[in-house]
Amino acid sequence: MSDVPVPPRRAPRKKLKMPLFGGMGGGGSANKDDFFGKNFGSILIAMTGMAFAAQIFLPNIWSQKVYNDADEITEMTWNGTIRKKYTDAKYKSEIHYYLVIKGEKGKKQVIDLVDADPVFFDQIAVPQRVTKAANSLDVRVQRFSKPDTTLRIKFLD
Repeated sequence: MSDVPVPPRRAPRKKLKMPLFGGMGGGGSANKDDFFGKNFGSILIAMTGMAFAAQIFLPNIWSQKVYNDADEITEMTWNGTIRKKYTDAKYKSEIHYYLVIKGEKGKKQVIDLVDADPVFFDQIAVPQRVTKAANSLDVRVQRFSKPDTTLRIKFLD
């Protein structure tokens, strides 16, 4: 045999622990009190299930009523400020004109003027205040740079 000296064997290295995973590799070095390491798979499945449930149910809970029928718009009363004004022209044959009116106590009304003449939509702007009585299509618009104006909503039907 050879006379080459052999260094003494050292003890094996300690396993590295990752946060949350802990001693998932098993063995005697795993921490018995590590809740997340022991139940990580169950926690991951539960959180994934909650995320899927939130994607299914939360949009229905948070959605707002959109008024788009001529009868609904006629029966409504408006007394608030126009906060948003936008269009949805996904299909050229059907262009939706949306108004978001914020009334007293923060109540929001989303109005879709899909069946209305777009002239009304073009003549109003975002910071203006609008007032409309029930069973009427006359809208009083309070403007900042011009005198107040009364506009009429005309439906194309």
